[in-house]
Amino acid sequence: MRVAAAGLLTCLTPLLVGCGGGSDGGASTGGSAKPAASASAPKGASGGSGGNPVDAQAFCAFLTKIEPKLKADGSKVGAEADLAIELAGWIATHSKPRTAADLDDAASSACPQTRKDVVKLMGGTSFADTLG
Repeated sequence: MRVAAAGLLTCLTPLLVGCGGGSDGGASTGGSAKPAASASAPKGASGGSGGNPVDAQAFCAFLTKIEPKLKADGSKVGAEADLAIELAGWIATHSKPRTAADLDDAASSACPQTRKDVVKLMGGTSFADTLG
């Protein structure tokens, strides 16, 4: 089970955080490509330093909602798998983070304890550590 969940997380991580993203941030689905920044700017910018596209308040609301589910999983592997699936859905309707560090930065400023609790459920110390 651990290998399967770790494999799922490894496969989904580049999609979730845009590691090695292309010119459109990986958002292209065929047809005319839209730049990720213009497509997501109204939903997103947290106003943090460095132009973090993650809306800190929306991300913290997501973490608060998902935390009980991750606790109920009862294992780090289950929590990793659930977070990967839920985060993919959340990102589909919000600004796409450039890296997992954007998630850490947004949550560190707006909900540091929730961030700490969620990454601990997955056996990490940060989203960057956990998601790679």
